[in-house]
Amino acid sequence: MRKCGYLIFIMFMLIFAAGCSGGEKEKPIAEGKFRVYCLNRSETALAYEDYTPAENDREGLIKELITVMRSDMKDNDHKAPLKFDFSVRGCVLEGDQLIVDMSDEYTQLSPTREILIRAALVRTLIQIGGVNTVSITVDDLPLADMTGNYVGAMTADSFVDNEGAEINAYDKAELRLYFANETGDKLVECSRSVMYNTNLPMERLVLEQLILGPEGDEAYPTINASTKVISVTVTDGVCFVNLDSAFLEGAGSVSPQVSIYSIVNSLAELSTVHKVQLMVNGVSDVMFREVMDLEQDFTRNLDIVE
Repeated sequence: MRKCGYLIFIMFMLIFAAGCSGGEKEKPIAEGKFRVYCLNRSETALAYEDYTPAENDREGLIKELITVMRSDMKDNDHKAPLKFDFSVRGCVLEGDQLIVDMSDEYTQLSPTREILIRAALVRTLIQIGGVNTVSITVDDLPLADMTGNYVGAMTADSFVDNEGAEINAYDKAELRLYFANETGDKLVECSRSVMYNTNLPMERLVLEQLILGPEGDEAYPTINASTKVISVTVTDGVCFVNLDSAFLEGAGSVSPQVSIYSIVNSLAELSTVHKVQLMVNGVSDVMFREVMDLEQDFTRNLDIVE
């Protein structure tokens, strides 16, 4: 049964990936015309201007649209997305993925401005035929978000309603997280209020907050702080969590059970999650610290909570 569930999940992810790279991509508004996305004056949403490029070939279009996005926009109420205190070092097309490399100053952008710039860049360039995903690097290193997780390849669908205020919408969440006690053999319940971008799924928010670790000195980390969240998906109440191999190193003297159930119990506080399946680099056939078999569905365990 566990193998069957995992195969169903893989099939679901393949279908999802195919959809992201196929018919959902942004299309030019008319033959030969493009929308060049930009920021509005208050930097709270995206705007766009219609544009007819002179170039016809793919490489020429990429260079031309990049140039337009770092030049003054026609409308004085619009801000060019690439005309801030950073530069585009270069662009490389690898298959159907366009990689845009930024200078180091890109990392100094405020989170809200960076999200809007990223959305404008992706939604403009994704209109070019043969470009199905856009990735951003900084000095040739993959772009990471505020918590250190890699952003990865993006499509127009990576941004929710990004022509409206929602792209810059932040909300307050009250999370119930489980960290380790001093001896590392039990969990302690902690409440945390966080402001988060509403484009971020709550399940991923919970994982990122767990990786950041507890606040104060009454609880202790349960997950290696270098762990990266590769993906998190919920299907029929099962939350599939895919972490990189840093997760296997654990966190100090915390027991394997405490590490696992800090994730499971924290995610189970969300109404969308009833079970959790953990993977490392896409594989569930893993023994976590030679004790915990990850090839199973985990459910909430309150017996391990102090």
